[in-house]
Formats: sequence, C-alpha cells, structure tokens
Amino acid sequence: MKFLFALWLVTCPICSQFETKLSPETAKAFETYVKAAESELDARWSGRAPFLSLTESASDTKRLMKGALIIRAAGARNPEDVPDGLIHDWVGAVYIPNTSVGAVVNLLHDFDRHAKIYPEIVRSRLVKQQGNDFTGYWRIERKQQFVPAVFDVQQDAHYKEVAPGKWICRAYANDIREVQDAGTAKEKDYPLGEGLGLLWRMNAFWSIEASGNGVLAECRTISLSRAIPTGMGWMIKPFIQNVPRESLTSTLQNTRKTLEE
Repeated sequence: MKFLFALWLVTCPICSQFETKLSPETAKAFETYVKAAESELDARWSGRAPFLSLTESASDTKRLMKGALIIRAAGARNPEDVPDGLIHDWVGAVYIPNTSVGAVVNLLHDFDRHAKIYPEIVRSRLVKQQGNDFTGYWRIERKQQFVPAVFDVQQDAHYKEVAPGKWICRAYANDIREVQDAGTAKEKDYPLGEGLGLLWRMNAFWSIEASGNGVLAECRTISLSRAIPTGMGWMIKPFIQNVPRESLTSTLQNTRKTLEE
C-alpha cells in the first residue's frame, strides 16, 4: 500500500509542486567540485601519488586480492551540500582474476552490451566512437523503495593508457533526462535539468591496473541531485542518499562477474 501511495505521489499532478530546475549556481558548484577531484586524480594518474587510492592501505590491498569489494565515501562530507543540491562522491574497487586490462576496458566501453550486464540499465547502445572516445546511451531504471525513477542518459567516455598496464577513463553524463510515464503511450522526457531532480549529473573516473594474474579496477563516481525538499524527505531521501553507493557496488560486482564468466 505504501508503494502504491508513493507511486501516486510521483505521478499525480500535485507532485508538480515538488518538481524543480537545475540552477546555474548548482551546476557551477558541481563543476568546481569535480575540477578539484580531477586534480587529485591527475596526481595519481601522472605517478605523483599511488595510482589507486584504495591500495594505499596494505590491509585494503590484501582484502581486495582475496576477493573483497571495497566501497567508501571519497569526499570529506558525503553528500556534500551545495546551493539547492547535493554532491555524492564514492570510490570502490575490485580485483578481477584471470583477465587483462584490455578486457576490462573493452567491456566498459561496449555500450551495446551494457543492458545485458548491468541490472539498472534496461536499454543501451553505442552512439559514436572516435578512437578511444566513446558516446553511449542508457535507459536507466532505479527502483529504490518508494521512488521508481527512469532516466535517459548520454555519457561521453574518454579512455587513455597512461603507462604500460595502466588505463584510465574520464566519463561524463551531463545529458540526463527524467522520463515521465515510462513504458506508457504518454512517455516523454522532462526538459534537461527539470523534473524531480533525483539525478542531474553522473561522472565516473576509472583507474585500471594489471596486478598479478588479473586486474585491479577502481571507480570513483561523483553525482549531483537536488537537495531534500521539505515534506518529501521520507520518500526521496532514501533514494538520493542510498542509490549512488548501491549503483557503484552493482557496477563493480557485475563487471567482475561478467569477466569471470
């Protein structure tokens, strides 16, 4: 009954009062945050710091090599408050035995296969490729407790070999549109930056390194959502706070599972 009530709230006309727009101030704050994070990553990728953040700890490295999946908050505060928004910053890593860096990279940029690999992606395709630069499309469905949400996402991903056995990827999903009445004759996308504001931006930064007879793969995801609206926290807060971590966990788990198979 609670689920049906929440679904009615999301789809009924009264919910228009909870719709919002991405403001220039919120977008700028996100860009500033990402720029600082990329400076940090550049230090790792250029050799001025350890390549993978989660291998700085000997105990974490040991756990990874034994098959553990490690996820932790990457920011000092998570989520990070910005004007009218929240930034979610997570980093996770897995060890994938008996595979190569090339196999991992090929899987990550193979948009045509993603709908068969990642449960939250129900539709996917490669839009274009130029060398190691890829643009792909995903239809993402996220069903977190009371909030079923559907997004049409376009991601630009840029891959680079920075040293023998070491690849990186900078992936930016800035074109994210919430879908109204998904799967019905009334289905349509909200205009860019409009809707309930559950997901406005979603960036991913991969560090992929050969290790032993396999690969260590680390991914840092930085995403942007609206702030929790007054009166809707009971419904939207679990989605906004839990989904970024759960999504990263699922991505790493299913990447490893596919390559192991």
